[in-house]
Amino acid sequence: MASSETAAPVAEALSSPLEEDRLQSTREPSEGVDAPAASPIQVENSNDPSNPAESSTAVNPLVVFQLDPLEQEAKRVREEWEECARDPFKASPQSKYPRYDIPVDHSAGDRATLIKIFSWKRPHMRGLHCAWISFFLAFMIWFAPAPLLKEIQDTLQLSKQQIWTSSITNDCTAIFMRIIMGPVCDNYAARWPMAIVLMVASIPTAMLGLVNSGSGLAVIRFFIGIAGSSFVMSQFWPSRMFARDIAGTANGIVGGWGNLGGAWTQIFMGSILFPAFEKYYGSAEKSWRMICVVPAAIAFTWGAILPWISDDAPMGNYQEMKKRGTMDRIVFTTSLRSGMTRNTWILFIQYACCFGVELVMNNASVLYYNYQFDLETEDAAKIGFLYGSMNIFARAIGGLCSDRLNIKMGMKGRLWLQTILLLCEGTMIVVFAYAQTLGGAIATMCIFSIFTQAAEGAIYGVVPYVHKLHTGAVAGFVGSGGNVGSVVYGIGFRNMEYKAAFLMMGSLVIASSFLSIFIHIPCHAGMLWGEDNHTVLQARERYRLQREMARHAVEEQSRQGSRSNLNHRNNDGEGGATVESLDKNEQGSDGAEDNTPAEVEREGNNTNDEAAVETGEITTKSDLTNDH
Repeated sequence: MASSETAAPVAEALSSPLEEDRLQSTREPSEGVDAPAASPIQVENSNDPSNPAESSTAVNPLVVFQLDPLEQEAKRVREEWEECARDPFKASPQSKYPRYDIPVDHSAGDRATLIKIFSWKRPHMRGLHCAWISFFLAFMIWFAPAPLLKEIQDTLQLSKQQIWTSSITNDCTAIFMRIIMGPVCDNYAARWPMAIVLMVASIPTAMLGLVNSGSGLAVIRFFIGIAGSSFVMSQFWPSRMFARDIAGTANGIVGGWGNLGGAWTQIFMGSILFPAFEKYYGSAEKSWRMICVVPAAIAFTWGAILPWISDDAPMGNYQEMKKRGTMDRIVFTTSLRSGMTRNTWILFIQYACCFGVELVMNNASVLYYNYQFDLETEDAAKIGFLYGSMNIFARAIGGLCSDRLNIKMGMKGRLWLQTILLLCEGTMIVVFAYAQTLGGAIATMCIFSIFTQAAEGAIYGVVPYVHKLHTGAVAGFVGSGGNVGSVVYGIGFRNMEYKAAFLMMGSLVIASSFLSIFIHIPCHAGMLWGEDNHTVLQARERYRLQREMARHAVEEQSRQGSRSNLNHRNNDGEGGATVESLDKNEQGSDGAEDNTPAEVEREGNNTNDEAAVETGEITTKSDLTNDH
């Protein structure tokens, strides 16, 4: 067993100086050191003047009896932390789980350091999949009316301005709700807020068929916009489950696959349900008035199930963790105020120029192809699906590239990436505005869609670094920027021709790309100047070592599985290679790397006690045992 000097730094935090002094008082004094003065808590015979030597060292047996369990508990916890230092799959002592399915960073609240995308096991991968499924369904009800707007306009005899007014109100609610939901997530996690939002937003979605005027459409879409706040929970959840070094990838997967709900809605509502209901009822009006009940019922059912199949954090649920003292209580107003920094506002503007573009395209794509190329609703919805379908890979690629550049270049790499992506996005929007043919419009739309969604992933690779303790508040503010952008562009589309509106939107996106120059995360290098703090460099190196250690642990698990399978086959008389021959083959091929995991462990322990967190805040020993 490793010595206490090589244990995780959290183990040291569990034995306070006061407790060490109390434990030391029960031991005999060393030679050459004067014995301490007699304590008032001593046995009765300590007052006997005939035995002064014993009276100066005797201790009340009751005190020893009480301190022994404390010493044993401290030793047990220390041993568990030493085991954690050797085994990246073992859970921290404060966790509700004994082991995890993927390797974790114990100094970061058991956040995972790898993504095992095809796993459904709790808590990490279950949280990731629940996040994107929930956001997918929220997007589906949020934009359920969008593919039907042409039919609604014809039925109710609405003007273009009235249609775009309803789209603007749809985003206004999400702006306010996203700002509120950030601090809510910091204090209550993402699980219950996500479930409540899904169930509440499903009610007005199911009531869309009751609309009879333009004002009624605007009001009902205002309340449907509550579903847009789910984005904050979908980005907070993976940030809570995965280390910041891979937060860009995790957030990109959740955001991208969740945004895919907007694309699916175009084809599900416009090309599947609408024609089917129209054929059944024999009326287009009855069709659009009825079909929104279907996505509303699906989302409501999932919201009712969600809290019972997932976790708030790797170590368990927030309510349990607060009772165990493994996380701090966060004041709502403090979180709200702390999230509003200069970096947050710059990311707010840049996110308005990527996610805002995606939101307005979810509303505009079908209408644009209806008017510009005289397509039917079913055909225009299929083309609208192409725009959103780029989320299958584009946003995740943006987050993945951001994480990889962070390992090589630090924050400077992340900032350069999002700048280039925004610049390319704005350029392609301008090109799209001049498209004259249907094929050219579809091709340029798909290209700028890829840049748009990759930029979203890159920006949320930076968000977890803005403020360590209040990631939810930062995610809420930045996320609301997307809805503000959608409102601004929606006003443009409401009052301008399509070509002029697209040129305006592209120009704003290009201008926003240069704002990255002014982003400066404390202790990190900026885009053009500054250097990474030594703590940041240590954390980056520690992450490399953890990945190497995790890789060896996964390989070891695979080898153990192979041995188990061979033993089973031999016991059943099926023949095959023996365990001994497998071990010999492993020694022959991997002999040069036998000591690598141990070396990685020692190096990881040496770099694990950081003096400050990467945002420039001092990290205390208690911070390492808390989740925030």
